[in-house]
This record gives sequence, C-alpha cells and structure tokens, in this order.
Amino acid sequence: MRTNNKGFWLLVLAAICLLLTSWLPAHHKLWFVSETGNVGHNQTFNLVLVILLFAKWQPVRKLIMLLSGLQLLASVFIVWWSWKMGEQYASAPYLGYSLTTVLHLVVLKVLNDSAAVREFLEVGAGPAPARR
Repeated sequence: MRTNNKGFWLLVLAAICLLLTSWLPAHHKLWFVSETGNVGHNQTFNLVLVILLFAKWQPVRKLIMLLSGLQLLASVFIVWWSWKMGEQYASAPYLGYSLTTVLHLVVLKVLNDSAAVREFLEVGAGPAPARR
C-alpha cells in the first residue's frame, strides 16, 4: 500500500469522517437528542466498512456511499424539521446533526468524485494471477 499517494490520504480523510459519524452520537449524546432521548449508531459496522475499504474490496465503496447517502438524507431531514418547528423544540438537535451532515457530505464527495481514490482502490484489486 503506497502511503505517498493522494488517493490514500483522501481515503484516510473519508475513513476518519465515517468513523466520526458513528463516534459523535455515542460520546456526545446531548448534541443529538434531549437528556431522556435515545440515539444509537453502530460503530463496529463502520469500522468493518473502513477496514474493507482499505483492503480494497470493490463493493464496499458503493455500499459506503449508499449508507452515507441515506444517513445524510436523515440528518438533513432532522435539521430541517427541527428548524421548521422552531420554538416547539427548545432543545433541537442542530449541532450534532449539522456536524454529521457535513461529515457525510465529505465522505460522499471523496468516494464519488475523486479520481485519485478510484485509482488507488483499483490498483492491485484485480483478480489474482493464475498459479502454474
């Protein structure tokens, strides 16, 4: 694995953002819900996805983009709904969901639009040569 490659470092950025999206709700619950509320994200699943991403398993890039896109839609909806309700929800979860929205946007932008990341993931990811 070449660590001096631009694609590698963009992948590290995407991995950090993806891990932060599940770490923040677990360790800063009040940024997402009120004191009596419940919020949960599976940190282990995101860690497995990041490991598979660095192992260059081909379908994982699209899987991460799909899951991150769905979580982005949910975060945007929650921020929009809280803003729309205004004074009714005094402890609106703006901070946490705004941060995760930005993090998911970074993950999607890096994995979808970066040619360096695509090139990095495709190098050495082809079928193994036949043994004689």
